[in-house]
Amino acid sequence: MENAELISALESIQRERGITKDTLLEGVKEALYFAYKKKYSCPPRELWVNLDEGKGEFKVFVKKLVVKKVKNKAVEVLLEDAQKINPEIKIEDEIEIEVDPLDFSRVAASTGKYVMMQQIVEKEKDKFYEEFKEREGELVSGTVQYKTEYFILVDLGKMEGILPERETFPNKSYKQGERILAYIMRVTREPKGPHIVLSQTHPNFLRLLFEMEVPEISEGIVKVEQIKRDPGRRAKVVVRSNDEKIDPVGACVGLRGSRIKAILREMSTEKIDIIKYSPNVAEFIKNALKPAEIHQVRVDAEKKEAKVIVTDDQLSLTIGANGENVKLVAKLTGWQIDIRSLGQIEREEVFLQNLPGIGLKTLISLREHGFLTLKDIVRGGLEKLVEVEGIGSRTAQRILEKAQEKLA
Repeated sequence: MENAELISALESIQRERGITKDTLLEGVKEALYFAYKKKYSCPPRELWVNLDEGKGEFKVFVKKLVVKKVKNKAVEVLLEDAQKINPEIKIEDEIEIEVDPLDFSRVAASTGKYVMMQQIVEKEKDKFYEEFKEREGELVSGTVQYKTEYFILVDLGKMEGILPERETFPNKSYKQGERILAYIMRVTREPKGPHIVLSQTHPNFLRLLFEMEVPEISEGIVKVEQIKRDPGRRAKVVVRSNDEKIDPVGACVGLRGSRIKAILREMSTEKIDIIKYSPNVAEFIKNALKPAEIHQVRVDAEKKEAKVIVTDDQLSLTIGANGENVKLVAKLTGWQIDIRSLGQIEREEVFLQNLPGIGLKTLISLREHGFLTLKDIVRGGLEKLVEVEGIGSRTAQRILEKAQEKLA
């Protein structure tokens, strides 16, 4: 390959693959090193490449030892030949000598070309790894290539990403050619190139969607405090405003629901509850259990337990399908959430009134201490029962035994 051809080829590769010229020259140098070694069955002492784009010149130099008698042409040169380059050179000195790559044998040149292409491929892998490693924790758009039992292969343009089955929306049908958004969860360096693991179930997938669609979040006016998800079914997003004039829930919903609709389009069948944060635990739990209407929330800060009372018609909505609503609220708060309907409480109050030592006054005291049902009495135990006004240790023992008996 002539100088001009090589320079043109390097420029072409640089444009098409986005690899810097310095990186390409390293590949050329590596290739020439192997070609030289192949021809002489010995590596050079040192080899380097000079490229002058202005003059269109490409030169290769090796360092050789000046000797009286050459035993190895790869690393040695005769004194007389060396003095033609530098008259002052002496035995045992080192000299830089230009070599012509075209003098290398066909086999050596072929080896060099193969090594050069391998170097370019490896540099390209490194480039893509660095590029996607920097994007770890971001959203990326891609096209579904095909689906297997364990993962979906996603075309990301320059690279392919893996969307594992566990990171997909349950029951969603992913069609070939479909465009999807995903969260870059992890990027690792592998022999075949960067391994890019994607997710649509990670909480940050939803967090970044909100940042994309809600300017107040990206500007820091509204903050996403927490996200808990039951992927494909329900998600709860806790938000608060750093500006009293801005309603954080309204900002996330948008005018006529425009913002939340844009987010929901990426969420398959997953419903989203946007919750206003409150430092008051009872109020926060009440907000978090929406869309259900909550009659009352009673909290036990010591035990981190909350008793939630709802009307009978709101009970199933409060609990949610398969308990998903109350489970997500428990995850948000780290509290145990106990849901009761007014009907259940009224029915169990009849049992409470029939327990030994309980009159109307004691019944009121029990309510004030959070004992609304037989289960509350058994769970509270003797220690909590004796704290109720009008109940001594003996009465507490009898009440507890009777409650356990009735529950059994």
